[in-house]
Amino acid sequence: MGIHQNVPMQTNSYMYAGLDEVGKQYVLCLLDERGKSPHYYQGRSDTKKGQEKCLALLKAPCKVLAASTALGLLLLTTFGEEKLMLRSEDEHYAIWERAGVERGRKMARFAALLLFSSFQSPKILDEREKNHLLAMQGEAMESLRLMGDESQHALSSLLAGKKESSVVDKALRLEVKSRQDGIAVPEQVHSASPIKEEDSFFYRLYCTLQKLK
Repeated sequence: MGIHQNVPMQTNSYMYAGLDEVGKQYVLCLLDERGKSPHYYQGRSDTKKGQEKCLALLKAPCKVLAASTALGLLLLTTFGEEKLMLRSEDEHYAIWERAGVERGRKMARFAALLLFSSFQSPKILDEREKNHLLAMQGEAMESLRLMGDESQHALSSLLAGKKESSVVDKALRLEVKSRQDGIAVPEQVHSASPIKEEDSFFYRLYCTLQKLK
């Protein structure tokens, strides 16, 4: 979708906005209440006309995320902290850029998606997901049991007087591993993404971040 130059006729359907600035230009991404239907707008951040255009675009969205620049401070003064969230240009935006998010249009959408995600309620697991989670936890507990048995055998060998380096190394390795792992679920190798619902936020965020690279 291209970048619009003029203020849209209606922006009341947009709930979230992400703003980025490159030089003296700003790029704004608007998302609807589902975090979809991105629309992009750009303008000058150093002129009164460009600033007024940005203010007009942001009257409707409920939440806005912007960098702590002169334009960002103007937006904060106009809309207040309840609507506007500022993030450091030198820290947050710079970190996102180093992570691979390109400045401009892609960064604006990334900011809007982050804002959208921060207001989403935790997902309620269905029965299939609950059973899958219980199965993974069962595998983790079984792995711990086997590791405990192996560790106990190695320790018994030490107590029995066996001091071979291999036995000592094994006992120490198992002890360290047991402390590090806790009850963590063992790593799984998936042939495909476990998120099947294409309408879920996490699926769309994953796909978006892949496109942003």
